[in-house]
Amino acid sequence: MKSQLLLLLLLAFLSSCKPDTIDTKVDGNGKPLTETIVIIGSSTAEGWGASDYKYSWAGTLSQQLPNSRVVNLARGGYTSYHLLPTNASRPANRPVSDTLRNINAALKEKPKTLILSISSNDLVIGCSVDEIIANFNIIRSRALAAGVNRVIVTTPLPRTFSADVTAKLLLQRDAVLTNYGLLSINIFDPLAGPDNLMKPELLSADGIHPNDKGHAVIFKLISAFML
Repeated sequence: MKSQLLLLLLLAFLSSCKPDTIDTKVDGNGKPLTETIVIIGSSTAEGWGASDYKYSWAGTLSQQLPNSRVVNLARGGYTSYHLLPTNASRPANRPVSDTLRNINAALKEKPKTLILSISSNDLVIGCSVDEIIANFNIIRSRALAAGVNRVIVTTPLPRTFSADVTAKLLLQRDAVLTNYGLLSINIFDPLAGPDNLMKPELLSADGIHPNDKGHAVIFKLISAFML
């Protein structure tokens, strides 16, 4: 009898030690969220060129992963310097970090997956490919050290600027693929024609960014990692 009483008291004590609720994030329908995905980058990642955000690759990703939380911090015109850790060192003539959209801001969302998608803005302001990759490495290292499971890096897009910029975009593409291997995504080649410029049928009216069809091509490539 005493042993049964002691057992009941022990069970009551253990029960009282359990939290009343389990802190599980859920979506709008009450279903558990499988993971948080954060996107940092520039204009195409923000959705430029698409007729509506929902038709951009990031917007479509959000719709196709209803049980994941997709946080898009990308901003048009941004370079890899905008995304560096807050107060990271840099040459005097380079942009400062945006504390609302850089890797520090991304890590506050506690992502399991980080997508880094910067295109040609670094090259346009005069950065070298080595400089870009060095910044990518800093961002990636900070993410992995904070517990992010995977950092996916995209290549740049084909752009119509000059022959010199196109040549450097190809170098940036190759450097991304070489440095990040299976966790890199080549979005350059599927969008480019024989001249290494964006295929006309995939180009938006602004002459720079992919249209809905172009964004759909990028989504298919990126979603292969997610779906």
